[in-house]
Amino acid sequence: MNRKHIKTFSATTFQIITNQFLGLALFILLALCVSKNDFGDLNWSLAVGSTVCIILTFGFDHIVVKKLSAGDNIQQTAGAYLSHAVILSILAVVVMFVHSRLFPGTHQVHKLLLVIFISSLLTFMSSPYKQLANGTEHYWHLAIMSIIGNLSKVIGLLIMLALKRMDVAALAIVFISSGAIELCVCAFVAYTILKRPLKLSFNVSAYKALVKEALPQMGVVLLDSSFARIDWILMGILSTNIFTADYSFAYKAFESSRIPLLIIAPVLLPKLSKLYSREGVFTDTAIKELNSLWKIESVICVIIPLMLNVCWEDLINAFTHNRYGASTKWVYAILSFSLPMLYITNYLWTIAFAQGRLKLTFKISAAVTITNFVLNILLIRYFNAVGAAIAFSSSTLLQLILYRATVKERQLDNRLGHFIKTMLLGILIVALFQYIHLFWMLKMAAGLLLFLTLIYALGIYRTNPLKLFKNNGIGK
Repeated sequence: MNRKHIKTFSATTFQIITNQFLGLALFILLALCVSKNDFGDLNWSLAVGSTVCIILTFGFDHIVVKKLSAGDNIQQTAGAYLSHAVILSILAVVVMFVHSRLFPGTHQVHKLLLVIFISSLLTFMSSPYKQLANGTEHYWHLAIMSIIGNLSKVIGLLIMLALKRMDVAALAIVFISSGAIELCVCAFVAYTILKRPLKLSFNVSAYKALVKEALPQMGVVLLDSSFARIDWILMGILSTNIFTADYSFAYKAFESSRIPLLIIAPVLLPKLSKLYSREGVFTDTAIKELNSLWKIESVICVIIPLMLNVCWEDLINAFTHNRYGASTKWVYAILSFSLPMLYITNYLWTIAFAQGRLKLTFKISAAVTITNFVLNILLIRYFNAVGAAIAFSSSTLLQLILYRATVKERQLDNRLGHFIKTMLLGILIVALFQYIHLFWMLKMAAGLLLFLTLIYALGIYRTNPLKLFKNNGIGK
């Protein structure tokens, strides 16, 4: 592993772990400091705000990274995205204010909806700066941009707790101020990269080119955003705030379980984009490294859900004063079952995206989103949070099947056997530890040790992970 890759992965690892830690800390503080009913309502507002903002990106995020990685003009490409974000954010705020006047009853029930919406838009306007850092491979700059929002929220929330103010007005101050701080910091960090401000670009031809390339991706983003949060939104509509709180709590733990994937994904995209920009010519080194990464992912994807599942109820009850342990145990277990599928899907999606097969990704996203929507409507009514978890995992399985059937790269060894073996092994260990009574920390450590011992003893994985990305790396 050379210095460049050590720097890249250290920055990405720092960003993901810190951001996930801060996000989880914020989530737990809110879960402990507000009632379960209000907590469910808050998470519903967050789901609505984040979904709308993801839709407003029009799929530009990955396109901008791809274009900047290929050497496109920074001011035109990132500047066009910045103009897009600012204009649409202003229009969205106007629409939301009009909505609050036309439908005051909705905003009386969801008191934080407008606040969360504005905070989400401020984060949306920060996105062009983040894609600039990612596309130009300034990963430490990207790390700063990515963590500042959650850091501001945690600090603000702790201040409000110290002042003994946890009302709606206090939460409004925390979320709005943190969004503004994030936008200002991102603009400043981008200035340090470019040595000059990133200016708004109103170059019509450059924007049209961006829209044209992103057009298939727009549909994908619309569908993926629906897939990501439609369960939260439907939980708030079809079930109660209590069950919404349970599901959002388990889902947040599930999201935190994806930390290794979040580290790998943003690095894998520009690397594969460079390879396919050379007409898909893979060096022997690149093939070995990608194959090694595939096997390593098959082990990593099981570790965190395994550690949490073996001690979930005792661990969560200890941290939430018995509020969420029992009621979320099966919800998290079902969600975590889909984690290995997400690793495989992300790998195959990245290949398809780097190959420029955006129409394919759109078709798959459409099928998966429709399936997820229908299953949520059918299952939430009868099984509440567990039903939403079943719908998500079932849709993820469909997504995996479709990508596996349509995305091929014959130069790489992407057999599913590695993932199937480690997943089955993890399930057996979790089942075994349901009958072993230990303190939760000992359970977690023992489960991990047993898993690592068995994958080595059974020959599932014996390669030294430190050999990954050796020599000159994928990008050579």
